[in-house]
Amino acid sequence: MKSFQSFARSALILALGLAYAASAVAQSAEEAIAYQTWYAANSQNMQEKAVETAQAYLAQFPNGQYAAYLKSWLLESKLRAFGAAVQAKNTEEMIRAGREILKADPEHLGVYYSLAFNLRRFELSASPASFAHAKEAAEFAASGIKLIEAGKTIAGGQFDKNASLALLYQIQAMVATNAKENQKAIELFEKSLAADPGNAAIGTYNLLSLASLYREPYGSAVNAYQALPEADRQAAEPSAEVKAALEAMYASADPLINSWARFVALARARGVAADTEEQVLASVQAVYSARYGGDTSGLEPLIQKLQAEYAPKK
Repeated sequence: MKSFQSFARSALILALGLAYAASAVAQSAEEAIAYQTWYAANSQNMQEKAVETAQAYLAQFPNGQYAAYLKSWLLESKLRAFGAAVQAKNTEEMIRAGREILKADPEHLGVYYSLAFNLRRFELSASPASFAHAKEAAEFAASGIKLIEAGKTIAGGQFDKNASLALLYQIQAMVATNAKENQKAIELFEKSLAADPGNAAIGTYNLLSLASLYREPYGSAVNAYQALPEADRQAAEPSAEVKAALEAMYASADPLINSWARFVALARARGVAADTEEQVLASVQAVYSARYGGDTSGLEPLIQKLQAEYAPKK
């Protein structure tokens, strides 16, 4: 009886083992077929079919023999599609392809940076400018900043952390400016400047943009002051209203003078934007004169001090 029970247990174990082996063989055959289906599509350059079959393989065999390879292949395929969209300046396709990559690799800094950079290039800085994808540009810039500040870098070539941060903050500032969020834009332009102070290309753009943001409140303050009766403005003892209007004008002039003076200093220190520098110098001289009662003697020393700060470090 014992012999029979022992035999029965052995037979059951053997049967189960054979069933498992049969199942494994069947799965192995299915996996091989799934892989060969992808291989055939890829070798015949049927890229859409190849992507579809690679995804089907991974869905059915996430830990299969070819899973790691096909994941890598899919990523490369998506990167090629992304690169082609950038080359074609197709921002819709670029965003779609970029998001596909980021689904698989959510910390791919290179893709976030490229999306933000190229949306700036193709749309925000175009002539005329387009803000059709401003929300996406700000989103990708914010994600890039977060990853850089967490220590991420872009693989391959030299990665300039400061210049990358400066550009990404600038993109956010451009979007904020278009949205009339002036205070937010000012803060972002200043962050961009602080990230890479000696970057002439980014710095000159930021400083002119800041000046544009400051010109409106200065103009409003000037108009408010000039709207007061001339007799009141010329009185030996100005009224409280005149004093308040004058102080408001001076307060709004200071950041405008600062932005323009910094622009002139940076342009001189780095030998860039000579034509624009002359125009800005004339503008800052006029505002400085109005601010200090016709005395512009302090302007040039201010510019020279700033110029020394912007000079390339030896």
